[in-house]
Amino acid sequence: MNLAIPMTTSELCRLAEVSRAGFYRWKAQVPSADPDMELRDEIQRIALEFSYYGSRRVTRELCEHGWLVNRRRCSG
Repeated sequence: MNLAIPMTTSELCRLAEVSRAGFYRWKAQVPSADPDMELRDEIQRIALEFSYYGSRRVTRELCEHGWLVNRRRCSG
């Protein structure tokens, strides 16, 4: 059973109150990568390796691996 009603892009844009150009510009966007993903991966790796480390020790480990972060960035 198909519940979708076939509509053209123009009709959909009119219903959503956006321009067709704006819709196609949005559709063509590449999702931006999270700039902190590498840092989170490194924090996760340290937390898994040293489960007893707190934020201060995790921060020290990050500094030893070349990351410049403060303790608040590592807690949470």
